[in-house]
Amino acid sequence: LIESVDNQELLEMIDKRDVIAFFDKRAAVWDAEMIRHEPVIQAILDNAGVGDGARVLDVACGTGVLFPDYLARGASVTGIDISPEMARIAREKFPQENVT
Repeated sequence: LIESVDNQELLEMIDKRDVIAFFDKRAAVWDAEMIRHEPVIQAILDNAGVGDGARVLDVACGTGVLFPDYLARGASVTGIDISPEMARIAREKFPQENVT
């Protein structure tokens, strides 16, 4: 039997520090292990209206793997991530003024 777990129970089972440590540990190799599905990415960005002058908030941005897609369309981007190491790498890769 599969037990039902509600969202609150799930949140209590996951320690935020473990999540941060998990992604911090993998940050250095994140880009190398990335798999992209270009048609899907482009369809999502088209449907979201990402284009010239758009402002994108990339939540869970990781190392900024989608930042070039936003920038190529003329958008500016703000990225946030639970992992300080992922966010640091994204900032290092994209020091432009239109990336925060």
